[in-house]
Amino acid sequence: MTAIKNNGTAVAVQTSEKANEVVTAVVVRTPDNGQHKAVNIPSDLIEPSNYNARKTFDADALGELAQSISVHGLIQPITVRRKGEKGEHYEIICGERRFRACRMLKLAEIPAIVREATDEQAYDLSISENLQREDVPPMEAAEAYKRLIDTKRYDVASLALQFGKSEKHVYQTLKLCELIKGIAKLVKAGKLTASAGIVISKYDKKIQAEILKDRLGEDGQGEWCSISAGVLDGKIQSCYTNNIENYLFDKTPCLKCPHNSTNFDLFATGSGCGRCADKKCLDAKNTAYLVAQAEEVALHDPKLVFIGEQYGYENEATQKVRKGGYEFKNVHTYNLSRYPTAPTAPQASEYKKPEDFDKAQEKYDKEQEQYTKQTAHLDQLKEQGKIRVYAEIGDKGVKLHYKEVASKDTKSNEQLISDLTAKKKRNTELQAEKTAEGVKELLRTDELPQSAFTADEETAMYFFMLSKLRRSHYKAIGLKENDYYGLTDEKKLQIASTLTEEQKTVIRRDYLYSHLTERTNTVADTKGGLLLAFAKQHLPKKTAEIEATHAEDYGKKNARLDERIAGLKKAEKQAKADAKAKKTAKTVGKTADKAKKATAPTVTAKPKDEPKVQTKDTDKAESTKQTAKVAEQPKAISTPTAGTVQLVTVPPKGKTAEVATAV
Repeated sequence: MTAIKNNGTAVAVQTSEKANEVVTAVVVRTPDNGQHKAVNIPSDLIEPSNYNARKTFDADALGELAQSISVHGLIQPITVRRKGEKGEHYEIICGERRFRACRMLKLAEIPAIVREATDEQAYDLSISENLQREDVPPMEAAEAYKRLIDTKRYDVASLALQFGKSEKHVYQTLKLCELIKGIAKLVKAGKLTASAGIVISKYDKKIQAEILKDRLGEDGQGEWCSISAGVLDGKIQSCYTNNIENYLFDKTPCLKCPHNSTNFDLFATGSGCGRCADKKCLDAKNTAYLVAQAEEVALHDPKLVFIGEQYGYENEATQKVRKGGYEFKNVHTYNLSRYPTAPTAPQASEYKKPEDFDKAQEKYDKEQEQYTKQTAHLDQLKEQGKIRVYAEIGDKGVKLHYKEVASKDTKSNEQLISDLTAKKKRNTELQAEKTAEGVKELLRTDELPQSAFTADEETAMYFFMLSKLRRSHYKAIGLKENDYYGLTDEKKLQIASTLTEEQKTVIRRDYLYSHLTERTNTVADTKGGLLLAFAKQHLPKKTAEIEATHAEDYGKKNARLDERIAGLKKAEKQAKADAKAKKTAKTVGKTADKAKKATAPTVTAKPKDEPKVQTKDTDKAESTKQTAKVAEQPKAISTPTAGTVQLVTVPPKGKTAEVATAV
């Protein structure tokens, strides 16, 4: 046992003679008040707590700590408190990392200081011990601060005092808890600095999600991950916020809005109205302002025409004004002259010296006088009809333009009223046409409900069926036959709504007759079958006569055709038989020719000067030659008749050829 004294603390390191045996360190600290003393506690009786601020433990760092403990022993014991009904277990208050390193060394006992502490005291001690470390990760520090504040026993000021930090540091660290999960993960992994995380945490969750997706990346490889916090703040403001000072609407509500940078960033610097991080709200306020301004301008000048966007894009305010029914024309602003713009009055607070303000005021008065004269002159020309005024709805305000009107194009108020009245009439027509178009598209794309057939639907049905009513049946529904040309839609609708059951039957039947007879050319298909069945049902006798007449007529024609078909089939059969016999005779002739060639003698040429010697073989050859000549003598053979085949048999030597006739 070796004892080492270090600042009033006795460290006992127990060594072992056996190689590679784990060293157990027993630490006895001399307490100031003599109350706390380190004791060895079996490691299997110690368990971590659920409220430890540290949630991540680096495996490599734990390995290094375990190596140090194996050599030097555990210099700083862990702090625990008793748990269980009889205090048979111990819960770690401080030192879970040291506890894990000792367990890696498989130490049977671990030096610990046992303290009596309530849940609140243990909670505070555990978090405080972690926060006092120099290497505590920023996200863990933020979560620890938040836990302490959530207990309602601390605030930013008391935390700053307890841990020796500035209130700004504690506040900014706490802001890390407002990061969305993806960005917090990057900070924990060290792919994004804590300072950058604090900058991003100032913005709402929607903007954070956009920054993560577009600029940082889920894997932390985005273009904004490597830039400094100051540069990052400027880029976020430029890309995701707007300077409220640039807008003309009433900004009073914005001054207290939580999305105003002057409110959500307590340490923001600079003057002005701030920057808005809620672009949707900002756009809505600006659009409402532009629409109101456009309507006010149009109210003061009935002849005013708004400029439509000729390149296809229109801001939301322009679209709303257009939907409001105001007149728009697609004209190019470079063909128009710009209305003078009212000068802005100077503010005394903007000038350090009174004389500078006086000069600015004098300049403003002159500009205002000139502006008044110009606008008065243009108003006079407008009343005389010599200029036409146009309004352009921009992104920040409504701009007025004008154009001189040629004398021939100048119209009186009476003519303008006539033109506007015609436009009004056409607008009413367009309204009805567009409504019909929209309703047809709705009925085409949407499924109709499966409800009972209504009386209105039945009236509409008979309204259309009346167009197929035969003139001979006009009387049945109270009309004259010559009412055909005066049967308007209005009159048909009136009739359709007051029909009796007998009249409905007449109309339905005529409607059915019309569709059955229209473009029906045969009774052999489905539609023709329905036509035939309809006729048989209502006029069975006459329908049967028509069927019988045409059946008899075309039955006789088909009988003659059957006779012709039978004759042609017989002739075709005979022609095939003749062709077969001819083919057989040709085959026999070829066989006879082959046999004749096979029996012909072979003559061998001899030299010219060789003397001819009469031999027995020579005599035999001559005899054969004479016999062949006899066989070649033509013999009268009877001419075959049609339908007969003659078979010629090649005779042996010295015999006569025989001819047989086959029928």
